[in-house]
Amino acid sequence: MKGNKVELLLNTPILVEIPEEGADKKHLETIAKIQGSVLESQEGGITLELIALFNDRGHKLGPVRRWVFVPFHKIDHVFSLS
Repeated sequence: MKGNKVELLLNTPILVEIPEEGADKKHLETIAKIQGSVLESQEGGITLELIALFNDRGHKLGPVRRWVFVPFHKIDHVFSLS
């Protein structure tokens, strides 16, 4: 599974702070879908290098250049993109 690109649909949205371009301002977004490359899979969840975040309305938020650990209890579905 390591190195595969995946899409995660979350069972409950996550609230994150998104920086606005060209300003020191930030706004809150509700994240419902995550796309990324699998760095590691453990008993408790998946560590991803983020490719894109999508809000609850399906709009892409990005570009994102970080990694995140997503616990399995927050994941509803996992789809392979590669």
